[in-house]
Amino acid sequence: MSWITRGSGGSGNPPRSDGENATPKRAAFRQSLEIPISFEAGGKAAQIFGTLIDISESGCRIRSLILLDRECVVRFELRRGSGSPLRLRGHVAGRRSPSDGAGYEYGVTFDGISPPERKQLHAEIMELQRREAAGRAHVRDEKPPAQNDQRRKDLRQSVSFPVSFRRPGSVWLSGFCADVSAGGIRLVCGDAIEDGSEIELRFTLPNDVLEVFPKGGERTEITPFGARRVRVADNRRPFDQIFARAQVVAKLAPVEGRNSYGVEFSNLDGYSREEIVRFNHAMQLRRLRSGGK
Repeated sequence: MSWITRGSGGSGNPPRSDGENATPKRAAFRQSLEIPISFEAGGKAAQIFGTLIDISESGCRIRSLILLDRECVVRFELRRGSGSPLRLRGHVAGRRSPSDGAGYEYGVTFDGISPPERKQLHAEIMELQRREAAGRAHVRDEKPPAQNDQRRKDLRQSVSFPVSFRRPGSVWLSGFCADVSAGGIRLVCGDAIEDGSEIELRFTLPNDVLEVFPKGGERTEITPFGARRVRVADNRRPFDQIFARAQVVAKLAPVEGRNSYGVEFSNLDGYSREEIVRFNHAMQLRRLRSGGK
């Protein structure tokens, strides 16, 4: 599905003479990435969770389950490995519904970025590009993936917490989760499960990581537009138990001498998906603040 853009250009450019539906060329390098973020949109009191798909000096793309209107004002912080986060503001200039997943992808055009902020953003994009190049060099010597492997669309975090599972209609068994994303988990257990098996899962994400988020309430922020009072969402609220149907899609290398399986969610509801994104966001923030440990 093509972008739904405002006017005739998704980035606010004037109409072009070579056709109403012509797409303007990007003037800035766009760095691809998959970073969980929380952002404010359209004056909503609660933070919205999503994924930053790519970014340039002029704008970015964000994926979220929440429907936003065109021209909706978006604010978020781009956290860096060193230094204070960059506070970015823009508006929704385009929207599309991906054919391979739930939710929406938004094209956001940045507004009101000062020259010093643009310089910092440029430096961060170059650092992201450097890290990506280093990562490609690191995996060149690794075994290439099988042809039927699919590229993961969701951030996956290595963790360890209890999981209960069962085949439909049978008794609950115990295992643990070795990594988790909004698309599925790595299930470790002592039981043998055949590829393609349908199973049910129930688990509660660990709450101890939530202390990385600020306490809910109001605070004053200094922005390029002056001081303003903003409402901080209560992202420290405890996680509820998640129940999901899933399918075993691969048998993986054993973990601590126990069987390990790649499990893909079949019917995860939007709220549970956003809760997993919130958990992975907290895990990423904690690792950044501890120097990547």
